[in-house]
Amino acid sequence: MRISLYNGAMKLINAWTNRLGPFSRVWLAVALALGFLWFPFDWLSKVWPAFGVPFHVLFHDARGHFIGHTIFFLVIGLFMQALLPVLQRKPLMYFVGLVLAALIQETIQAFFRGVIPRFDDYNAFRGDAIGGASAFVVFFVVNLKRNRQ
Repeated sequence: MRISLYNGAMKLINAWTNRLGPFSRVWLAVALALGFLWFPFDWLSKVWPAFGVPFHVLFHDARGHFIGHTIFFLVIGLFMQALLPVLQRKPLMYFVGLVLAALIQETIQAFFRGVIPRFDDYNAFRGDAIGGASAFVVFFVVNLKRNRQ
């Protein structure tokens, strides 16, 4: 039963994405990645205790919060550059997008906490910047090595 449900869902997804075309599939993946990045996980940890326990293990103090943001933005940065290679050739576009993504992420988190965004969580922004910049450096080094071969 589980396999047939999975196969049916995959057929439906493939039929839908085949109609979109390759360009639209890329933007769908970008939208899903940004949706994941901007999802209010702090809120989810409060309304769903089963998620809250592991979430608070990672984000239990300032150091954990910093590490979580760094890893999150590293993964999303790598994913975005893999989807949109133009970001590797235009670093300004990448870093402006990184700043906007971080500001929007903090704004959404603040709204779900019921407060006005103040943008004073420098620990989180530092993690966002280090993770996003590290993703850019990883792709830069990989492209450098690829071009030398």
